[in-house]
Amino acid sequence: SISVSGTITATGDITAYSDETLKSDIRTISGALDLVASMRGVTFTRIDTGIRGVGVVAQELAAVIPEAVLAHDDGLLSVAYGNLVGVLIEAVKDLAGKVERLEVRT
Repeated sequence: SISVSGTITATGDITAYSDETLKSDIRTISGALDLVASMRGVTFTRIDTGIRGVGVVAQELAAVIPEAVLAHDDGLLSVAYGNLVGVLIEAVKDLAGKVERLEVRT
């Protein structure tokens, strides 16, 4: 585990293990479009730095996708934004299916 105060810049990729051999009980996310509809994207100003940002509120996201929220010993919550990618992929596929069905009707 690493904790950094400030910005991290990498000249290469930052990756997370996602190998199938490390996972069990793998299932496709269902209802992804409803999950996305339950999320709220926000803009905000950080109280500690005054810097403007864009993202989500961890407490709100925890109610929708708890797997993307981590509680720390000090009581603060953080968001693993990369964990939202699977939900967003399945939501886009749901939307694409709706568009295809609408196009067939016209």
